[in-house]
Amino acid sequence: MKVKNKGDQQKIIIKPVLWRQTAFTLFLCVTAFFFSMVNYFGVLFSWVAMIVFFVLALLNLLDQLFQWSRLLIDSEGYSFRGWWRKQHYRHEEIESFDTEIYAARLLIVVNLRKKSQKIRGLKDEPIAFPCTFGRPVEDILKVLRDNHDKTPRALV
Repeated sequence: MKVKNKGDQQKIIIKPVLWRQTAFTLFLCVTAFFFSMVNYFGVLFSWVAMIVFFVLALLNLLDQLFQWSRLLIDSEGYSFRGWWRKQHYRHEEIESFDTEIYAARLLIVVNLRKKSQKIRGLKDEPIAFPCTFGRPVEDILKVLRDNHDKTPRALV
């Protein structure tokens, strides 16, 4: 986690745990190397699998270098960016953060205000907010709750 202060604005950036992402990149490279050496499945399949796993490893490495996957908390709200989705919630849209058990593990969820759900066209259900990046759920939940600005503001 990084905390940046620019003037009066505080920004908190939560990034993936470096050793876990590095291990995943190494696993993808080893898998690509494996498929480059194995001809049991056929030469075409081996080459395609090697290229796919190498490209995934390269993307994961670039993600580490350029920090594409991250959670940014600032005065605007919460901005979660991952490989497959982007979520942004303003402070005034959020009622609270909670946890739910999903697949025998804790998952952070966002409870939006009724008006915000209506504006976004969502059902009255919590929204999954998978932003731990390999960190303990309790630590991230504490950071989310501590930085939730509950100042009354109008929803746009």
